Amino acid sequence: MAFSDIQLEQKQAALQDLRGIKELFASRNWFPGTSGNLSVRVGEFNPEQFYFAVTASGKDKSVHTPEDYLFVDQNGVPCEATGLKPSAETLIHCEIYRKTGCGAIFHVHTIDNNLISDWYGEQGYVPAQGIELIKAFNIWEEDAAIRIPILPNYADIPRIAELVPDALDPAVPGILLRNHGIYAWGKNAFEAKKHLEAFEFIFEYSYRRLLLNAAGSK
Repeated sequence: MAFSDIQLEQKQAALQDLRGIKELFASRNWFPGTSGNLSVRVGEFNPEQFYFAVTASGKDKSVHTPEDYLFVDQNGVPCEATGLKPSAETLIHCEIYRKTGCGAIFHVHTIDNNLISDWYGEQGYVPAQGIELIKAFNIWEEDAAIRIPILPNYADIPRIAELVPDALDPAVPGILLRNHGIYAWGKNAFEAKKHLEAFEFIFEYSYRRLLLNAAGSK
């Protein structure tokens, strides 16, 4: 299906989802500066050809404007005439969509996800076990344990994107960039939001637990 064949209603629904999520996350200060990016896939999924709406580069995400988003293809190239540039990390979104077939991807920078990704950076993953919010990933085993992958934060985005396929864990819908932020995804905007909120809870819990352990060892 060509992008021009995608129904206007689907495009508008994607933009509406992005607007609501952007407003909510901005209210939580999850977009310091102009950081972070959001995307929602539109139309049918084919790993060889798909399209998604993504936040434009360099925009203040605490306000709404008519130029907040644009539509791109599976290579991150705009598929409509526009003067806007997609977010710098759009290629990472492309790889996640291609490998998972998900419907939405949200990326935010928080103090907790930066600190915890740096603490466990050399290990290559954040361990989490026995935390209630692991259930948000549809993992229901008692005392369940997961590993949240951490990738290096190279300045060259294509270099990061190349690492994404091998880092993906089908059971864990998220990837951290070290000292940077979390990418979380889901089958739609609702699920991606749920997953992102669960990851952020886990990161804050893990960070505070490290502090308590350090205090207790004194």
